[in-house]
This record gives sequence, C-alpha cells and structure tokens, in this order.
Amino acid sequence: MSLSLRPAWRAGRCALAAVGALSGLLALAATPASAWEMRVCADPNYMPQSDQNKAGYENKIAQVLADELGAELTFQWWALSPSMVTEQLREGNCDMMVGVPDGRDGVIPTLAYYRSPYAFVYRADEGYEISTFDDEILGELRLGVTSATDNPHLALNNRGLSKNVIESYVTRDPNPAGPFATLVESVARGELDVAVPWGPVAGYYAAMQDPALKVTPVPEIDMPFVPMYRTIVIAVRTGDEALRDLLDVAIAKRWDDIYAILEEYHVPTLFLQRPTLSLEEQAQ
Repeated sequence: MSLSLRPAWRAGRCALAAVGALSGLLALAATPASAWEMRVCADPNYMPQSDQNKAGYENKIAQVLADELGAELTFQWWALSPSMVTEQLREGNCDMMVGVPDGRDGVIPTLAYYRSPYAFVYRADEGYEISTFDDEILGELRLGVTSATDNPHLALNNRGLSKNVIESYVTRDPNPAGPFATLVESVARGELDVAVPWGPVAGYYAAMQDPALKVTPVPEIDMPFVPMYRTIVIAVRTGDEALRDLLDVAIAKRWDDIYAILEEYHVPTLFLQRPTLSLEEQAQ
C-alpha cells in the first residue's frame, strides 16, 4: 500500500513503518460497527465545538469519522484542560481528542482538517467597516476579546488599545448558550462595539443575533509574525501512530462532509491543502 495522503507541508513523515499496522486497522474498519469502540474525549459544555447533547460541530465530525471507520462512537466527557491529556487520554479512558490546536505537546496529531481565523464581529447597521487591527476607528470603540492572553488582545495591546478593551470573557462564562456566547451577544445588545473571538465562535453566535452582525476575518498574520488563526487536528496518544494513520485516511475520505458541517455552523475557514489518497486507498 502506498501512503500518499500527506500534503506537502507534512510529506516528510515516514509512512513505511505504519503500513502493516494501517492495513490491519483498515481491515478492522470494514467489519461491523460493533466490532470496536471509538472513544473520544470532549468537553460537555464548549459550544459550538462540543456539548454533552452532541450538538457541537466537533461531535458531528467525530460521528462522520466513526461511520467511515465502522466504529461505535462514544464520548468521555471532561472539561477542556491539560488534565484531559494527563488523566484521560494517557490513562486510556479515551483514544483521541477532537478539535485540538496543532502543536500541542504530549500527543500525536493527525492531519489538520480545518483552519479558522479570529474575526471582527460588529453590528451590520454601523457606519464603519473594520478589516485590520490598524483601522483608526478601533481607538474610538468599546472592544471585547475572549481572554487577556489570546492573540487578538496582544495585537490590540501592541497598538495601545488595551484601554478600549472593556471586558475579557473567560472560557467558563456561565451563559447556558455556551461559554463564549456572552461576548457576541454583548455586541448585539450594544454593550460592546466590536468583539474579536475565534472564527467558530464568531460565526456560530453571530448567525443567531438580531440585529444582524457582520463577521470579518482578521488578517492571517499580525506583525511580527503572530498567527491570527488556529489550525485544528485530532490528538491521539504518543505511540499510537497506527490509529493516527487510520484517522488520517478517514479525514481524507470524508473531507467534503467535514466542510459541510463547518459550513452548517457558520465556521469561517482559511485555505488548507486537501490531502490526496492513492487509487489503492480510495478502493478501501
């Protein structure tokens, strides 16, 4: 079997050692759904990504991958924190974590399956257009960010605009609509002029508001070289390269389905090279 599903930026990963294990796992995936359990660690209150009622888009993406692999999907609910890796994934209480920013320590990442930018959110009926952190109008407006440590707050601080940030909304906001809902709702209510959350939060909650809100992705890089996006992968345990490779194949096969779910949840995405499958892999 040839493994040709890596985009160019990850082509250096050695695939030959995984061929035998991957072949066995692909055969396993073709057996009935009850043959194996795909156990996913996820936060029970982290909309729009995940939710204990399985209403988040990462819940739905996990189901698509489980269906592709002929697995029965189950969730191990755990608050998103470093302990999800140390106390759940490493201890064997789950096999993978979905929706993980690429580059996380202590895990093995799959192929990236989407990349989403931070975004400006403001009322569509306002008389201004905002597209960069250098727009002068920002100095006259009330701004909100997800936390005081995220990259948009850094960009605002570098421009002397921290004084305009009237609130930082931490991830444990008790809003029943989800931990980030208040940030976007405050714009609709007129309590904030502009919010700068991550794209999935911006798109999902802005679509629910009345009056209408405008969502504009921020520039991808803020000088000096601060990324204004997150690239998302699935994380598996260190040493579980066989499962990683199996998930990579499933991601490649169900790429269109994954992006249909992201579109349904109004998630803005940046270009990400689509992985390709060999003819032999497509026939699996």
